[in-house]
Amino acid sequence: MKKESIFPLFRGWKLREKVKSCTCFRYAFALCLICMTSLVFAQEKKLSYKWEEKSLSDVLNTLEKVGVYKFVFNYDDVKLYKVTAEVKEKSIPEILDVVLQDIPLAYKVSGEYVLIRKKDDVSPRWRWITGKVVDENNTPLPGVTVMIKELKIGGTTSVDGTYRVGLPEEMKQFTIVFSFVGMETKEIVYKGKEVVNVVLKESTEVVDEVVVTGYQVLREKGMAGAYSKIKGEDLNFTGTETLEQLLQGMLPGVMVMNQSGLTGMRQKVRVRGTSTIMGNADPVWVVDGIIQEDNVPFEMNQFTTIDQENLDMMKDFIGGAISWLNPNDIEDITVLKDASATAIYGVKAANGVIVITTKKGESGRLTLNYSGNFSTSVRMNYKKLELMNSKQRVDLSREAYLRGARIPTETVGYGGLVLAYERGEINGEQFNSAAKKLETMNTDWFDILYRTPFSQNHNISFSGGNENSTYRASFGFSDQQNTARGNGQTSYSANLNVTSTFWKQLTISTSLSGGYTETTAFAEGVDPFGYAFRTSRVIPCYDGEELFYYKDGGYNYNILNELANSGNENTTSNLNIDVNARWIITENLTLSLLLGGATSTSSARMWFTERSRYIAGLRGYEFGEYSVLDKPFQDSKLPFGGKLVEVNNRNFNYTMRGQVEYVKLSGAHTFNVMAGVEVRSNQYDGSSQTNWGYQPDRGMSVVDVPIETPSGIINDAYARTKPAITNELSNYFSYFVSGGYMYDNRYSINLSMRGDMSNRFGQDTKHRFQPVWSLGLRWNVTDEHWLQGQDILSNLAITASLGYQGNVAEGVSPDLIARMEPIQKTTGEYQMKIVKRPTPDLKWEKTLSSNIGVDLSFFKNRINGVFNYYYKKTTDLITQREVPLENGVRSMYINSGDLTNKGWELSLSVVPVRTKNFMWSIGTSFSHNNNKIKSQLETTQSWEEATAGTYQKEGYPVGSFWAFHFTGLNPENGGPMFDLSNANTNAAKDDVTEYMVYMGTIEPRTTLGLNMMFRWKRFSLPLTIYLSRGNKTFLTTPYTKSYEMPSEFNNASTELLKRWRQPGDEKHTKIPSIPVRENCEDVYPFGNDNGIAPYKMWELSDIRVVNTWFIRFNNFSFSYDLPERWISSFAQSVIISFSATNPLQIKSKDFKGRDPEVALGKQPRPQNFSFGINVSF
Repeated sequence: MKKESIFPLFRGWKLREKVKSCTCFRYAFALCLICMTSLVFAQEKKLSYKWEEKSLSDVLNTLEKVGVYKFVFNYDDVKLYKVTAEVKEKSIPEILDVVLQDIPLAYKVSGEYVLIRKKDDVSPRWRWITGKVVDENNTPLPGVTVMIKELKIGGTTSVDGTYRVGLPEEMKQFTIVFSFVGMETKEIVYKGKEVVNVVLKESTEVVDEVVVTGYQVLREKGMAGAYSKIKGEDLNFTGTETLEQLLQGMLPGVMVMNQSGLTGMRQKVRVRGTSTIMGNADPVWVVDGIIQEDNVPFEMNQFTTIDQENLDMMKDFIGGAISWLNPNDIEDITVLKDASATAIYGVKAANGVIVITTKKGESGRLTLNYSGNFSTSVRMNYKKLELMNSKQRVDLSREAYLRGARIPTETVGYGGLVLAYERGEINGEQFNSAAKKLETMNTDWFDILYRTPFSQNHNISFSGGNENSTYRASFGFSDQQNTARGNGQTSYSANLNVTSTFWKQLTISTSLSGGYTETTAFAEGVDPFGYAFRTSRVIPCYDGEELFYYKDGGYNYNILNELANSGNENTTSNLNIDVNARWIITENLTLSLLLGGATSTSSARMWFTERSRYIAGLRGYEFGEYSVLDKPFQDSKLPFGGKLVEVNNRNFNYTMRGQVEYVKLSGAHTFNVMAGVEVRSNQYDGSSQTNWGYQPDRGMSVVDVPIETPSGIINDAYARTKPAITNELSNYFSYFVSGGYMYDNRYSINLSMRGDMSNRFGQDTKHRFQPVWSLGLRWNVTDEHWLQGQDILSNLAITASLGYQGNVAEGVSPDLIARMEPIQKTTGEYQMKIVKRPTPDLKWEKTLSSNIGVDLSFFKNRINGVFNYYYKKTTDLITQREVPLENGVRSMYINSGDLTNKGWELSLSVVPVRTKNFMWSIGTSFSHNNNKIKSQLETTQSWEEATAGTYQKEGYPVGSFWAFHFTGLNPENGGPMFDLSNANTNAAKDDVTEYMVYMGTIEPRTTLGLNMMFRWKRFSLPLTIYLSRGNKTFLTTPYTKSYEMPSEFNNASTELLKRWRQPGDEKHTKIPSIPVRENCEDVYPFGNDNGIAPYKMWELSDIRVVNTWFIRFNNFSFSYDLPERWISSFAQSVIISFSATNPLQIKSKDFKGRDPEVALGKQPRPQNFSFGINVSF
């Protein structure tokens, strides 16, 4: 087996050719360098002056007014000197070289300051300001930020509240700023004392926070909409999680569901439930005001010839709308939920909006930060899985033979030995010896297919600037390796932001970001976890030094050979740029212009070589078994090469927005009005193709597959490729208006309206510009005069909102969707297959949303809480209905259906303990949602659909599922029995749920996030816990076949140790006996020829349904902030940390080691342990 480097960072040198092939990433990196170079030159302005007998102090003041440097000097040192000089096109340092060449003074540049001193004393002398910071009870305050306001330098107080900050001795006038969470910020002007002691008062005012909506920045006191917010610094990113996983349990109303433990897999995100059935139910992601689009179209399967299973396997690893964003670049995240908060987004808002603000530069000296994480994960093993060992598996097979069970013909395991003995191929002694060897084989498939991986994540950022211009740049590298061998992800990211202010009225902010990600995974049907979980441990992996092959469908199979000769490779590159200009026309009137564009390229390749078992099955014989002269070779439709499936997508989208905002303060009255227009376009260009004859080991070539075999067989299956070219365009033109009024900081009203026109709507013009609107009210109760002067209730605000949210199902087109097929052999004409009929009257889905909220704080903000109750009703729901076949399709999309969501959210934060050296804070977020389909949709006659959770029925939630009603085991043969009394009725012919039992929904209804922080001196211990409940699922059946014993190739669950074995066992077990002829015959309850297997019904019966509640310890961290005296010579701060991700999970005992979140046979999330370091210079 090929060894893997434990230092994957150095593989970046080998990957450089791959990075070079990514045009977008090259351009992003080049533009970053150009912008940074421009920034440097901007600070080195070329100037021209002519002075005649000008005092040196005046010359220095003239240079300071340029705005690049500030000059620090002793007036007595410069007052005697005059300057006569002429300079042309020189930088300030070059000018100083000329000015001071005949003067006994020298200069030294330190950041944005220039120090002027006598030549014999150029090195600046520093003065040190020391002191102690305490609260009103004279208790020392550790961690207080102490900053020299003019220099933007400083430090923090130590455990005993003392501090020490240094600055150049020449500075005679400066201000020291002391700030601490929960305390009033204090500024002290220096008055000549070297010791400055400070008493900080506890803050009694609620911090007047702002809410970023993507269009506006609003005061929290004036906002009536429902939202939740989290700072980027509160997300404990170790490099092994996606941004979506970091948000799990952190924000009320936001549900994040993991679908697999593989690296690079997408997560499912929902905000306040599901508001659409056919459309994309994911929320809108907005980064710095720009809506982010997915890398691939939502309903891509309509336009491709690739099998849905293969397509899903590749699409899952391409990444979502924000997969390009480095979590280390996030300043904060705001989730907008109700109509008042989201109506400004129009037809994209029904599923909620998640607004991300990235970090920007700060004025002051250049600051450099490095953060790195080094992680490992726990390898999968059998300890927590209910799987048999070799002896238990042999005993099960032995009993099956003794009882005359239905047993498939086998070549391996105990069954293979029995058949070999019966054929006379081995004698009794050989049989017994081989059976004992099988009982002790215990092949550890998890040890073979899994590993203890090493992952790493590195990020570098630097920022700085002055009062007129700031900049921030960051670069990131991540190499994540999964516990499954062959699954990993390598990504690079770069980000640059420059903000400049001109004439104190015009602010222009430009952001550029790029990313490149490469993910390796597994081809369809090659699943290491599924194989290790299902495969019997009596089967060896090796035969001595060689691989052991067994027959699978008549062809040799070994999982390591299949992994080596197949693959799934996905690459994604992104480039994003946006320019935001804000012009303060008057004190009250502001004009804003935004232009943003993004392009992404994603490529997915899945392949099998000619040496794989998969291709052997298509070829008809083993690789190398026959030569070109043999008839099997000549008759094969795929004699050479393997299979290559490629999917390529290019996305380009842009947003142009212009808006004006008017804000007026008049005594106790505050007015604000915003109006604007927006143009947005989103285009996908893609192609997909299946190629036969692929040979990756021969220069990645594709050989010609014969159109006709020598025996005259027409090869229409593999002799041609199956290409598909797809184009999708979504255009939007929108107008929006919002306004607000607040009286005396007590009463506030918000109004919003937006109209969207889109080519994704139907042709009915009266529905093309139908607006959405919202109304919100807020009452800040604690600002009432009659609540002043009390210390119990710090803040109380009541909010209410009502309005419409919209949703456009972009995967559903009002136009005809057709696919061109090959020429028809009989007519010789082209064929066209109708995929979807045109629906010119299709409208966008509308959601009426109402919300009532309470925001409160007690005891000087020590206890804070927000409660919201909401009700959402979606009308004009887009659904599918069957139509007569003369329409060319079996079904079509129409607006027909209603769906409601209602629920509540509660967030609480409290600081139970805060002493001199210790602090304990708790934050919680509760969410509960119920949804229900309120109109009758199409019924189903398929019990498969009803048990899968895809049947949408009136009066039931989305994701509801049904099960067969189990009544017990047959006391005579141990077979399962059911109540099917209503199966043969007229009602049951139309709706299978008439004879099935409703079990619940597959999606959680209630979630709880618990976040705790313990701080002791310089130690910090954050802990995040997540609870999910309210959903159910079927347990995986221990009987993998409905009519016979599990194959000898398959392992079996230890549940079968409790199976029925003799009459009377039915009183204490619900596990049927092994399938024998009399208990596994099909039953026919429907009054027709459609039968169903009893063991299949038992697999999908109510006895197999369990609650999928779980409590997951998402993250536990331990960090230490090194003392200043250890690091002052080389850094401002150094923090080292240790983190454990997913270290513990509490769940229903029915799962016996499996992860309930991915309970249906997928790989669970691994346990990760990380070491991190964060250094600021």
